[in-house]
Amino acid sequence: MATTLVCDGTVTQTSDGLPLCSTGWMTQLASVPFDISQVDPGVASAFFAGGFALLIIPWSVAWGFRQMFKLIPKR
Repeated sequence: MATTLVCDGTVTQTSDGLPLCSTGWMTQLASVPFDISQVDPGVASAFFAGGFALLIIPWSVAWGFRQMFKLIPKR
């Protein structure tokens, strides 16, 4: 795991150009950038299907009502 240096206080610069932290340097775990190889294909497929279902269900209900209204005779 990669770590990075963080400072909770103020960062100043010495005459040599070195950074100094007023409260002392601490380490923190660095977040890993996104990589497409980390995505599980099964989980990605499930998310895709869930998003598709969010759109197709209301559309199909509206289409069904429209078909039912077409069956009602007009005067």
